Amino acid sequence: MADYVKPLPTISDETKTYWEGCKAHELRIPKCNDCSELFFPPQGVCPHCLSDNVGYQKASGKGTVYSMSIVHQNRSPGFRDELPYIIAYVTLDEGVQMFTNVVGADDPYQVKVGAAVEVVFEDATDEITIPKFKPA
Repeated sequence: MADYVKPLPTISDETKTYWEGCKAHELRIPKCNDCSELFFPPQGVCPHCLSDNVGYQKASGKGTVYSMSIVHQNRSPGFRDELPYIIAYVTLDEGVQMFTNVVGADDPYQVKVGAAVEVVFEDATDEITIPKFKPA
């Protein structure tokens, strides 16, 4: 973990519950306690009804690749050693989409739109754990 050189997220009061879930290797999705809609990314106000009565629901961690791209060039530290890598929008079984990486594929060119994926967690530092997805 000490060698992690990629940018790290900033944890705020609005996102703390999400990142605490990731640290526990649990994917938590924001849910409005007024209109019952799920949404992503985590924020303090529901984008559907503008309520600030937001809670969290544990997600299944399963989904499908909605859209993806294979990155072939990135000179930034931490990224260049992983080329080629997949960035993707994953639609969770709960219906929300997450922008993420798909990792763990033997051949990234075999991952296709519509592929089933499941969450995995990368312990980047002692404080930050990042959710990613792997082929299911």
